[in-house]
Amino acid sequence: MDATARRRLLVFGRLPEPGHVKTRLSPRLSPAVAAALYEAFLDDAMRLGPLGVATELWVPDRPGAVERLGARYPAARVRLQPEGALGDRLAMAFARAFSEGVGRAVAIGSDHPTLPAEFVARAFRALGGRRLALGPTLDGGYYAIGLCRTAWPAAEGLFTDAPWSEAALCDWARARAVTLGLRHAELPDWYDVDRPEDLVRMEGDLLEGSATARAWARLGLARGAAPDQEGDR
Repeated sequence: MDATARRRLLVFGRLPEPGHVKTRLSPRLSPAVAAALYEAFLDDAMRLGPLGVATELWVPDRPGAVERLGARYPAARVRLQPEGALGDRLAMAFARAFSEGVGRAVAIGSDHPTLPAEFVARAFRALGGRRLALGPTLDGGYYAIGLCRTAWPAAEGLFTDAPWSEAALCDWARARAVTLGLRHAELPDWYDVDRPEDLVRMEGDLLEGSATARAWARLGLARGAAPDQEGDR
């Protein structure tokens, strides 16, 4: 197995369909504009893998999802998420990676378009000395979770009965890691972009040249600007 195959970034995302992504950004954004912006979020997430790390995109089963996203991200493998809770889907992705010989795997979402790539690189480096890496979000969840193959299958307990979408999630994961005997490394805090008020901070953190920065300008979403009517249709 080559060096790239031994490390894998697992991006959890969605097909950018109006009315199916970033719905909590309404009424600030129309469904079409929210979907166009989310597509840029996903583009940026797919570029976060460090050099030498293979990237997979895990998405819900929607008509045309594998074909469309596979064409958009030809260097990545697109896989369908199984049915069930987020924990079931994460466990499946990690189990598949480790069964295929991956030594270190990091899962991230696609809701943090300004996440520094260095944080993801730090997660992979941390797994050289720890079996678990956690990247906390400011709302109490986590934007990244990384595991070594030696942590599996014990680490599957991190995804069973977890309080998903609750402010206590990351604290729960820390405590569960202790009970499972998994020493963890902690990454810097970051934030998701889920609500209209999150857009204000995001705008201030946009990286020049990122897909999200380009979409933000194209769609006319800068403070005081009206949304691009083309994107609103």
